[in-house]
Amino acid sequence: MIIEEWIAQYPILLRMCEAIRGKTIKRETWITWEKLAGACYQQGKKRSLRSYTQEQTELLLCLAYMRKLFPTREITYRSLRDYWGANKYKVEEALEAACNPPVVEKPPEVKLIPLPQVKKCCDEVMGRKLTKQGWLNWKQHLVIPKNSKLVDEGIASLLVFMSCWRHDNPTAKFPSVNRLIVMMGKSARTAMSLETASSSKMLHQWEMQGCFGEDLPKYLAASGCKLSISTLYKRGEFSLKRHYSVSELADWRRTANTARHRRSA
Repeated sequence: MIIEEWIAQYPILLRMCEAIRGKTIKRETWITWEKLAGACYQQGKKRSLRSYTQEQTELLLCLAYMRKLFPTREITYRSLRDYWGANKYKVEEALEAACNPPVVEKPPEVKLIPLPQVKKCCDEVMGRKLTKQGWLNWKQHLVIPKNSKLVDEGIASLLVFMSCWRHDNPTAKFPSVNRLIVMMGKSARTAMSLETASSSKMLHQWEMQGCFGEDLPKYLAASGCKLSISTLYKRGEFSLKRHYSVSELADWRRTANTARHRRSA
């Protein structure tokens, strides 16, 4: 029996979901989970002898993660699939943990970022200052307590991505949190930091008209290349106030790609 088939058995999968969630899962709760994962059909056998498809198994494992992170949030089939699509690596970790006993290590320190610093980045992306009520609405959308002064790096990145999305969609209603996470998972955004975030409209404008040196790190980050200001000075004749043409931006992108390949070699 291969490992995926072993995990897909009801008693094994239930124990793994309980371990992920950190608490016992009642029978009634598990039946609800089966419905959310599309596994509520009758199999003609006792529940203790049931097994699930690979997709149902992954969805149930992902649901355990969601319930651990968001114990009170309403979860639908759509939101579960969106979150599953953005977090497949966690499912693979769970599968690997079943084969290899986990090594107990000191958990990494969570990097906390002051909310005023995050708001400043959002204001820069938006090109204007967010109103007090607008900023409060954004925090409520992510269920951030009103009196919070610090957020972890993941929430900070999500807030900045919201500013990118709002810049491109000034009147539309914000997507759900899970949908935002899926959209934020594009590979080009992995090179962006809070300071180098930009919207797709900004990138399009730079690609058509060029940009000034102060925006060059943002352009490169939006193109999937991460270079700091100090590195730009080392790589060539760089100036914050100089305007770079479209062809010059292509040269800088090649320079950034070369530097990235050297680091990964």
